[in-house]
Amino acid sequence: MQTLGIKGTIFAPNYISPAKKATLERLGANLCLHGDDCLDTETEGRRTAKEKDMHYISPYNDIDVVAGQGTIGLEILEDRPEIDTVLVAVGGGGLIAGIAGFLKHAKPGIKIIGCQPELSKVMYESVGAGHIIYEESGDTLSDATAGAVEENSVTFELCRDYVDSWILVSEADIAKAVYFMLQHHHKVVEGAAGTAIAAFMKNATQFKDHHVAIVSCGANISMEKLKMVIDMHYK
Repeated sequence: MQTLGIKGTIFAPNYISPAKKATLERLGANLCLHGDDCLDTETEGRRTAKEKDMHYISPYNDIDVVAGQGTIGLEILEDRPEIDTVLVAVGGGGLIAGIAGFLKHAKPGIKIIGCQPELSKVMYESVGAGHIIYEESGDTLSDATAGAVEENSVTFELCRDYVDSWILVSEADIAKAVYFMLQHHHKVVEGAAGTAIAAFMKNATQFKDHHVAIVSCGANISMEKLKMVIDMHYK
């Protein structure tokens, strides 16, 4: 918003990562915390936008946002055209919907795998049910993908039609993946990125002889959670 010279309010759930909150505030964001599930946050954002005659932009339930995420698929094929399998963490589905929507048209045989925490797997359950369902989410390291999905979200059909399979991972799996990236690659990743990495690590033999891309989708992990992960694994 600073770049464009416009004013706006960013709505986030009460459980927002302290690292993300600090970054947003440091950059001068007008931040409003509301709700203990992202669906409550989105509902309040839409209500406020309507009340104040402002435009509301969903983080996933917006076809333009989805299309923007699709450019990641383009970059994957431009950099590594041999890729035949892509793993993506899933919350509301905007990221994987955009990536899958592009890749399935550019390279129909490519496999798209959705990755979710066992404690927050709403899109996985929704695709299985054939419609968006509501399911309470637990406390997960992958806070960026946690929570419910808006009814009639544009991402549902894209996930249903273009995601080939799903992998669910435990909190221990996610923590192990975050630690692995720190220990072996000296990279800090957040829980959402760790979810996709964990899905690969948990099923490495499944991907033998495949050319795999894992979308590492963020590094906004709080020092508290990072310390917890290190304490769990450092010997």
